[in-house]
Amino acid sequence: MNTNVSTFKLVTHIVEDHRFYPTHIALYIVLLRYWQMNHCQNSFRIYREEVMKLSKIKSIATYHKCIKDLNDAGFIVYSPSFNTYRGTLVDIVLPDKIKESLFSRTETTSLIDNAPKFLVPSFFEVELYFNERNFSSLEAKEFYNFYDLREWRRINDKLMISWQAAARNWIINLKK
Repeated sequence: MNTNVSTFKLVTHIVEDHRFYPTHIALYIVLLRYWQMNHCQNSFRIYREEVMKLSKIKSIATYHKCIKDLNDAGFIVYSPSFNTYRGTLVDIVLPDKIKESLFSRTETTSLIDNAPKFLVPSFFEVELYFNERNFSSLEAKEFYNFYDLREWRRINDKLMISWQAAARNWIINLKK
């Protein structure tokens, strides 16, 4: 396979996809560069700090959101490693195998049409939120399981509006 033609097809495919923003595209181009440096062999290792610097992404949360979105859309296969010295494994998915599905976030229906819609977070998002605030993944798992069991409803049985607000309250109660 001619790497120039395949790289052009890959870049064109993501640029034409309406779901992605410039940060997604910049991250994807950096990942393609790593893929080329590894002679177009899949399962290559990346290091978050290097990739963020090359793709000009300043926020860890933005980096994780973009890489998760690319993974969910099927452009890459992302296998995170929580060991910073080991790196993370990434596979590039060729255009003919990319699924045309929407992101895998679940949207619950709102009781009032004008009310903001609540998006159920993935465990990965919750874990990232807790880790960025220096709390363990175990606390994130307890929070996620508690609200997942309650179907993301508050104590008064109303549908949650913001899981981040609930997480902030959870953290405040942990500090007491």
